[in-house]
Amino acid sequence: MNIGINWRRFAAIVRKELLVLLNNRVSRVMLVVPPLMQIVIFGWAATLEVRNVDVAVLRHDAGPLSTEILHRLNGSPTFRHVFPVSDEKALRRAIEEERALLALVFDQDFSRRAAAGEPVSVQVILDGRRSNAAQIAAYYLQIILQEVSALTPRGQAAAIQPRLQLASRCWFNPNLEFQWFFLPNLIGMLSFMLGLVVTGLSVAREREVGTFDQLLVSPATPTEIALAKLMPGCLVGLVHGSIFLLITVFGFGVPFTGSVCLLYAAILVFALASGGVGLMVSSLSATQQQAFLGAFTVGVPCILISGAVTPIINMPPFLQHASQLNPVRHFTMLAQGVFLKDISLSAAVLNLGKIACIALVCVCVAVWMFRRRV
Repeated sequence: MNIGINWRRFAAIVRKELLVLLNNRVSRVMLVVPPLMQIVIFGWAATLEVRNVDVAVLRHDAGPLSTEILHRLNGSPTFRHVFPVSDEKALRRAIEEERALLALVFDQDFSRRAAAGEPVSVQVILDGRRSNAAQIAAYYLQIILQEVSALTPRGQAAAIQPRLQLASRCWFNPNLEFQWFFLPNLIGMLSFMLGLVVTGLSVAREREVGTFDQLLVSPATPTEIALAKLMPGCLVGLVHGSIFLLITVFGFGVPFTGSVCLLYAAILVFALASGGVGLMVSSLSATQQQAFLGAFTVGVPCILISGAVTPIINMPPFLQHASQLNPVRHFTMLAQGVFLKDISLSAAVLNLGKIACIALVCVCVAVWMFRRRV
């Protein structure tokens, strides 16, 4: 395969692609507005933290210990509304109607038995339809109950004896801020989808409007045409990466501790990989609608197995190995390292090298598929 490139013809095609992309008012709006809306909305709304929890309480005990527990629940920023119910039927309705995420039941002898040093328990009923949020809220509740148990005579007696204490410290994210974890990942997810869509629609758009045949009879070779169609997606990826970086750091206060040059190098190579995948999708599509659906068919699974949303270690082994072929996984690791922990050069080169290898393979396969189609 002849891969000689006439750079003058190549630049002319790139200029033509950028003019087509930017001269259309709808394209300009779609390139700017949705990504900005997504990073702002995801930054505030997409969180695994549990807040504003409503708790129903069936209280058969009016002693000091149950009163202390309820006071601490009311004073916690996690729990929004702690309201009493009269009986088990009312408690059931509160859970069924989703007026409460969890419910507490105190028996009649709760405070008396605790004061006497006897073991006591609190029944906690969780809404299994919202299992993840309910389990996190139950963990918060358990911490409060452990703190209150230290106030009982039995807890004070145990406190006199020597105990092994654990002092935990969270590196790179001391306050466990979810935005610090998610927003660097969001840069990779949005850039990947933009690269897929922008590059994926290019060839299909040419076929629909009837200019693809005119492009083929030009002096440019199919290889020059294919590579030139990758460039707008790369430039769009760099621009959006810069915008996302500014919003993440200055808008949401996520610390940036690494190298800006390293991040931009990763964004550029990652954009080439995204564009290569998009060009493969575009080469197989006859219409823009097919290209758009194909981009989402490929993009969504890549994001789901990248580790940006769910931990890779929780996935089946074959998906863990398959994710090594996913550029989003390696860019996510690199972005988190650059933002939060000033990733070492060896780790950065390893992830960047994997992205570069994937980009090289994707671009070569995309050009080969493009040449076969024409």
